[in-house]
Amino acid sequence: EVYNSKKELRAGQAFKLLCADYSVKGDETQVAVTYGRLPRDVRPGQVILIQDGTVMLEVTEAAADHVLTRVMNDCRLGEKKNVNVPGVKIDIPVVDEREVFDIEKWAVPAGADYIALSFVQCAEDVRECRRHCGGLPIQIISKIESVEGMRNFEEILAESEGIMVARGDLGMEIPMEKIFMAQKMMLQKARAAGKIAVTATEMLGSMEDKPFPSRAEACDVANAVLDGSSMVMLSGEVANGHFPVETVRTMRRIVEEAEACME
Repeated sequence: EVYNSKKELRAGQAFKLLCADYSVKGDETQVAVTYGRLPRDVRPGQVILIQDGTVMLEVTEAAADHVLTRVMNDCRLGEKKNVNVPGVKIDIPVVDEREVFDIEKWAVPAGADYIALSFVQCAEDVRECRRHCGGLPIQIISKIESVEGMRNFEEILAESEGIMVARGDLGMEIPMEKIFMAQKMMLQKARAAGKIAVTATEMLGSMEDKPFPSRAEACDVANAVLDGSSMVMLSGEVANGHFPVETVRTMRRIVEEAEACME
């Protein structure tokens, strides 16, 4: 994730990713990222995608504790956004120290019903998460957001109570035109196995700034229901948006209409 407040970036400008000191407050020239090994995993010419691909950076230099880049497009960078390097396997455990703390010190004592586990690569990732659940019947929803996760989808599905089609990061790993087929495949297999199937990311994204969605977004939500989703999920629309209540009401109306068509 990137930590900073929303900033305007211009195509062609230099931009630095700090990989050692996470306390640095970001600005229009630099931000801190939480993955300290990023300089070792990238090389000049590679593209780094931030904020579901809306911010594109080309690596110009990788130093010991930072990465220098060139901004490829005019954009606005918000806080706590995801970072993706297409084609590069990031060397970080799915269940790291932060996840262990969150599970053992918060989810378990709170009696959480579900844990949504990010960037699941294989069935062992799910088992590792379950080992920290204190024997409680917490249901694990595995987020599929990488090529490796898709490659091992069947074994992940078998080990999980459900899956989430996390289209943001997945859409940076596979070609945009193939996302719809990946979604349909995962939803179909999850429903056939009797597992929870969640569709997420940018479902009503325009409602972060507007009190109504685009027609394409309304169709996207409805089609996700018709494809077999058990749930559809909102994220930035309600976490950062100006119309969170209206967004939830809008999604509910679309879902109810789609479900009525299935009866």
